[in-house]
Amino acid sequence: MQQGLELSSPPISTTSIQNTWKRRLKVLGIYFLFINIFGTLIKSPLTLYYLLYGGYPMLFVYLSFTIVYIIDKLLVKNSGFTPYEIIILVLLTYVMLQGGFVTNFYFGQPVFLGMSAEKSWLSILSGIFIFYLLKTKAIDLTIIRDGLLFGAWFNLPWYLLMLVTLNPNQFEGTLFVYCNSTKGGCQFEFDIFGFAFATIYYFVRFIRTNRVIYALFFIGFFAYIFFINQKRGTSVALLGTLGLYFLIYAGKEKIIYYSLAFVLLILTTVGMLEVLRPDINDRIVDMYTSVFLVLTGQETGEASADSRLRESAIAFKYFAKHNFSWFFGNGKISNNWLGGPMAELGHFYASDIGMLGVVYQFGLLGLFIGLSQYWLVFRTHRKLRKEIKNDYFYQAILFFIIFFIVRGIPTGGSFFDPGIAIAASFIAMHFFHYYTQLHPDRNYRLTHNQRLT
Repeated sequence: MQQGLELSSPPISTTSIQNTWKRRLKVLGIYFLFINIFGTLIKSPLTLYYLLYGGYPMLFVYLSFTIVYIIDKLLVKNSGFTPYEIIILVLLTYVMLQGGFVTNFYFGQPVFLGMSAEKSWLSILSGIFIFYLLKTKAIDLTIIRDGLLFGAWFNLPWYLLMLVTLNPNQFEGTLFVYCNSTKGGCQFEFDIFGFAFATIYYFVRFIRTNRVIYALFFIGFFAYIFFINQKRGTSVALLGTLGLYFLIYAGKEKIIYYSLAFVLLILTTVGMLEVLRPDINDRIVDMYTSVFLVLTGQETGEASADSRLRESAIAFKYFAKHNFSWFFGNGKISNNWLGGPMAELGHFYASDIGMLGVVYQFGLLGLFIGLSQYWLVFRTHRKLRKEIKNDYFYQAILFFIIFFIVRGIPTGGSFFDPGIAIAASFIAMHFFHYYTQLHPDRNYRLTHNQRLT
């Protein structure tokens, strides 16, 4: 007799999935869930309202759900946890304890304040929440896929409308924009993770089917990220991810043909911009020149790039000042402790200096525990059957995770908000593919006729 939270659901039928109103509402629900996971509204005019009525309440939802889920598992079912759930719970426990005790030891900050400073890490529980919804068949993978793609298409026209009608310079000093003279002043800080997923998904579809419509889709989303968003780390990581997929899955003839077409497209685009908007080309050259100068330890004259050099020096200063902080980390100073982090560190944000910032805040021990999520991806991918590995959505999830890993080198990725929830959620979806293989009797896997293509 079944009991507890994981009541069994009827097996998914072997007929085509019907796009009913119930399913559409679930897709819409997933869209709103990923609005929270991607942190879409944090950097918007609705920041304060979102945090009060959306962001913090969702952290409470994730925490409350997980507590009930753990009690149900241990006391009602007397069953264990999956490797994915164990990694998430161990990582969260480490961060909370480390954040409390390390800052108390090095800075004298009360343990509770150190732990509360890491409250954004509760969002990692969104991964367990999504895994539970999939495991209990409340939703299926196609609903998540359609929710992600709907989000990309729905958000794009709104972003473009605001770009055309609003002047970002008037919002200087708010989270709604970031300002950089090299990039031409202030620009809107729109979330692009949904666009990055759409780029990868449609690129996979294009390489697998040769349909031009998918090429237009992925080029459109990538063009937004490269020319409008202009985040160097994101653009390079995404381009590298697409290139890796291309080399692995495209045949020799495709590689030659599409490589030539890509070079011609780039030359044509650069030529058109040189005639119509030469300032864009100049700005892109300046942006990537600054990256090279930073990597070689030189001043660039660009505030954001030069600040990373100064923040790196601060990190090394505290490694020298605090014994073994390179291993255990220095933790995070709460805004409510004395003068806050600014009083102790000055202008310093660990996420600005990527993996160095991760080691500064969480230590090498925290880095290795955090990277265990990706070890799980590698381990389970090797064990999957070929038909699962060849699934379009599975490949899009896998290569989004690869993109996120590469992007995390300069940004800290899954160790800072909103990357904490993003990594946990996509790894949950990846692990669920393996979970379906372990439990064929539950009919999780969709047959070919069930895929909404």
